[in-house]
Amino acid sequence: MNQSIFPKDDLSWPASIDCEFHLASTGRTELAKLNHLGPLRVQRLFHDESLAHCYLLHPPGGMVSGDNLKTRIQLHPDSRALVTTPSSGKFYKARSNGSLQTTCTSIVMGPRTYFAYLPQDTIVFNGAFGVLQNEINLPSTATYFGWEHIVLGRLAGDHKFESGQLTQIFSIIRDGKLLYQDRFEMTPEILQSIAGLNGSTSYAVAFLVLPESFSEQESLISVLRELVSQFSGFAGVSAVRASLICIRLIGDRAEDTRLILESLWSEVGSVMLGRVVMQPRIWRT
Repeated sequence: MNQSIFPKDDLSWPASIDCEFHLASTGRTELAKLNHLGPLRVQRLFHDESLAHCYLLHPPGGMVSGDNLKTRIQLHPDSRALVTTPSSGKFYKARSNGSLQTTCTSIVMGPRTYFAYLPQDTIVFNGAFGVLQNEINLPSTATYFGWEHIVLGRLAGDHKFESGQLTQIFSIIRDGKLLYQDRFEMTPEILQSIAGLNGSTSYAVAFLVLPESFSEQESLISVLRELVSQFSGFAGVSAVRASLICIRLIGDRAEDTRLILESLWSEVGSVMLGRVVMQPRIWRT
């Protein structure tokens, strides 16, 4: 008789990774520390001048009920890093008990650091129950740009998101004080509601936290608004408060959302680093 080697009440596959970046004597940012548990890995770093490009890998490719991924990223003073993923993340249909699939990302930034967290989209399958949480902790001299792009259902196979839930949480803490917190629960009802996504299945939110000394916020907002005006769906750029800009994109085509996000990185990255920045090469493979 064939039997599973896993207990029926323990089908989860937890994973964690802890990355620390520092500025090396070469002037480039390198990994100072790397610990991992379970199916989370990083590839060899690529570099765009002083900026390190790091690819975060989750070989299973998707999450099922009980899976819990924890990512911790720390930047030591003056380091510069970009973290992205090689492909879409996936929250698959949950088991009948509705147990959660959870992804938690914690980012701790040191003085004068630059960090971009730019994962590719996360596809939420019908019947999934996911939690996607990001916490950013930084000082007033650091610069952060990051996004999450959510795709609800798989339209290619007409697999609509008709049941389940995704809870998305953002917390931004600067100099030990809460700067911003957002919690959004995406359900089929919110997807269809005119006060929610109004039937759109591609949703992205990006946050830009600028150094306290940055004095060109209004002109930057104007440039970003001009950029997102090219988007086929609904887009908004808001100054939530001094040094904090929020960008939201809602549309029907995930590809259109992705292209605008990439354009935002090109614009914001040039502001962050004072030069033209490269797109991660993994986005083209």
